[in-house]
Amino acid sequence: MIRSRVAIIGAGVAGLACGRVLSDAGVDVALYDKGRGPGGRCSTRRTPFGSFDHGAQFFTVRDEGFERAVSAWRDAGHVSRWDGRFVRIKNGNESPYDGDHRFVGTPRMNAFVKAEAEALGAHFGLRIATPRGREDRWQLYSEHGQSAWEAEWLVFATPAEQTAALLAGTGRPTSLLGGARRARSSPTWTLMAAFEGEEPVPFDAASLSGHDIAFASFEPSKPGRGGAHRWVVHASTDWSRAHLEEAPEDIVPKLTDMLCDLIEARSRPVHAVAHRWRYAQVDETAPESFALDADARLATCGDWHVAPRVESAWVSGHRLGAALIDELR
Repeated sequence: MIRSRVAIIGAGVAGLACGRVLSDAGVDVALYDKGRGPGGRCSTRRTPFGSFDHGAQFFTVRDEGFERAVSAWRDAGHVSRWDGRFVRIKNGNESPYDGDHRFVGTPRMNAFVKAEAEALGAHFGLRIATPRGREDRWQLYSEHGQSAWEAEWLVFATPAEQTAALLAGTGRPTSLLGGARRARSSPTWTLMAAFEGEEPVPFDAASLSGHDIAFASFEPSKPGRGGAHRWVVHASTDWSRAHLEEAPEDIVPKLTDMLCDLIEARSRPVHAVAHRWRYAQVDETAPESFALDADARLATCGDWHVAPRVESAWVSGHRLGAALIDELR
């Protein structure tokens, strides 16, 4: 039986931020994630044509604590500023899209997440079944019951809908369940497309409204990227919801047609894959930046507590980590 003081389910930006605060304070912490590797919303898909950042396309910095974290990642070479040509397209009319500095992981979006996960020894490829409360500890088992872990505190750094299901499954009354059930997420279909030759590049990134595409980005324009002529497309929330349960292979030609029309491509892509993000965008957040139930020794964090931004996920996890340190003293 592997024991720790705090176990965190979900090793994305929020879970890792929480784990970093706890680890730096000398708290024994363990992180578990069902994904094959680090990234979460900052995931990257690697292909023979080059990498695709198929989750978050960039992030901005406003919080002072997050600014310090980003500065450290930049110094380590895990993050760079993306000085691309950003535009807004509203009902077919294009205009410059100025704003805060935009940052990306280098050489891939998940680089800074991967570095944090490795430093904290996060475990991937582990789907945790319903946790079980035993006296003053929580017991965690893999879905096949092959491994077991124990912890005094249990943190859920997962999407609100998944968190609500896990909390309900514990069978232990907790005030956290209401907040998780209150939060609402929207889906996004994503297309990753690579062309064999050169195609028009009317912009490096575009935010669209009044269109079935919500965002499109030219991957080679990001710092540290090479490879073929590649685009990532995020469909709009309405379009994604309308096509949510369709098979990825049926989504590919539809989004490919939209991309080719948008950039006025001269040919069809030689590689095109669709990915469904069922809980991509937070529509309705929880009432606080994190939640903690000292009696049940349960806590939650994630962007669904704040806003659908990478920075929000980090802030939520960081604040929860600080609050847990006070509880553990």
